[in-house]
Amino acid sequence: MSKSKDFIFKKYDTENLINRRSALLTIGKVGIFGILASRLAYLQIFESENYQSLSDKNRITQRLIEPNRGIIYDIQGNAIATNIEKYQVVLIREESKDLMQSLETFEKILANKKFDKDKIYEKAMSHKKFVPINLVSELTWEEFSKLNANLHKLDGIFPRIGTKRSYTAGESHSHLIGYIAPITKDEKTNNPLSKIYNAKSGKIGIEKANDVKLRGLIGTKNVEVNSQGREIRELSRIDSIQGKNIQLTIDSELQDFCYKALDGQSGCVSVTNVLTGECSALVTSPSYDPNLFSATISNSKWEKLNNDRYKPLINKSISNQYPPGSTIKPFVAIAALEAGISESKTIFCNGKHEIADKSLESGVKTFHCWKKQGHGNVDLNEAIKVSCDVYFYQIAREIGINKIAEVCKRFGLGKQVFNEFIEESNGLVPNKSWKKETLGTSWMVGETLSAGIGQGYFLATAAQLSLALAQLVNGGKKINPHIVYGNQISSENDEINLASKRHIKIVQKALDDATNSVNGTSYGSRITGKYKMGGKTGTSQVRVISSKEREDGIIKNKDLPWEMRDHGLFIGYGPIEKPTYSISVIVEHGGSGSGSAAPIASKIMKYIFKSKVNLKRKNLINV
Repeated sequence: MSKSKDFIFKKYDTENLINRRSALLTIGKVGIFGILASRLAYLQIFESENYQSLSDKNRITQRLIEPNRGIIYDIQGNAIATNIEKYQVVLIREESKDLMQSLETFEKILANKKFDKDKIYEKAMSHKKFVPINLVSELTWEEFSKLNANLHKLDGIFPRIGTKRSYTAGESHSHLIGYIAPITKDEKTNNPLSKIYNAKSGKIGIEKANDVKLRGLIGTKNVEVNSQGREIRELSRIDSIQGKNIQLTIDSELQDFCYKALDGQSGCVSVTNVLTGECSALVTSPSYDPNLFSATISNSKWEKLNNDRYKPLINKSISNQYPPGSTIKPFVAIAALEAGISESKTIFCNGKHEIADKSLESGVKTFHCWKKQGHGNVDLNEAIKVSCDVYFYQIAREIGINKIAEVCKRFGLGKQVFNEFIEESNGLVPNKSWKKETLGTSWMVGETLSAGIGQGYFLATAAQLSLALAQLVNGGKKINPHIVYGNQISSENDEINLASKRHIKIVQKALDDATNSVNGTSYGSRITGKYKMGGKTGTSQVRVISSKEREDGIIKNKDLPWEMRDHGLFIGYGPIEKPTYSISVIVEHGGSGSGSAAPIASKIMKYIFKSKVNLKRKNLINV
């Protein structure tokens, strides 16, 4: 009986224990679900906006839209740098089941398009699979049509219509306009377009100097993407804004004529409007096709351009610095007149000028005139007309280097003309303090003599010489040189500080005689007819002539290797009665200014007189 009772009590206790545990588990479950339910309610009701935003960030992504680059026009309104459609092919790895098979199929369809399958494959595999990879930059319309007709066979390969930069004016404008190329690592910190794959920026010339204006503003679009990042649909868009158009002061027809006038010789030309300061032509020869850089230039073409002895990649008109030679003499003459030397003062030229030099065994250093037998008695006008070196040796010695430098700087030598091109050089107008600070030695008398004929330390660019002459022949009016229309600064009533306007007229008359009077150094290049040109030749030595060579006979330039020949220079202006244009021509290793540079300037000025003097330009209103 007792065993039966014990069994009943144990069974009762067990049932109670199970019931208690069940109750506890039920309470626990209810509590847990209650917590979950309350948390879910909290998230859905109170935090719904925050989590909706996070969800959208996972579902919606922002894509950037590259803007079209601004168009560059010349002074007549002709587009010389624009954007044109191009047909290209891209590869999207995500869309291809067998990437290599797709590349092989493409190769069969367009057998004439050479590309490295393995290189493209590696490039595609190293990028995100939804990012388009450029397969072929340019296709013809026939090739583009053929690909579209076979699109069902091209798994992951797509023909597309894009844009590229087009330079319609060709080689004559290449150094001036420059070109664009992919953005470099150094540019990424300050160029917003660096966020866009394969975006480009200006590298040299106008494209570089005005890159911020031309590049435009990036657009955006919000797109829905899948978990792989692939675009499903566009939700919203803010279109990109095309870069600003700009108009140059350059006359494309004149620019092209100047380039052809150089006829492939290594040299440069600068033409300036003496009234406005507008640069009408800025030419370098030889040149290159700027459209080569619109796509990826091949290594062979780059090496050929880079190793060419005539340096076609350098903008010689503003980058190369040359001893100005005798083209400096008009400005030395102004300095002499301001220093009180009369234009009627005569100096006897016997072909040489000597100064004491204790460093030499003879104790005398001789400076030679270009004319061995000398010019006899010459005054200022005659000295400029026949380019007598001995006259300017003695004049320079009398007035000193500091006076010469001060006047040359007033006319714009020794500093950049445009102040916007990264490739523009400053030139050099030396004086006593410059040598002491730069070289740590004192100025020597012989260096003043060399400076008096534009040799020694003197350096100038073609653009500087054209500007300096422009400000001389316009009566001493200071002009603001510019190459982008609208960038000019008003310089009305702003004149170069001159001791007397009469000095300008004296020098102008000498420049007239140098070209239009018998025995003038550029008489052979004179222009007859309604309009005439005035100017000054110059020959810039690039080698030292030894005493022995002078005794035996100086070797003629034509008998020397090209790189050892003198540079030929000429500065000119016209029409003489009412100067409108100034010009500088430099022919590298051309031999002499009268033989190489002056004839080219004559051709160009004839063209200007015939078609440009009274030409009305077209200024674009909406640029």
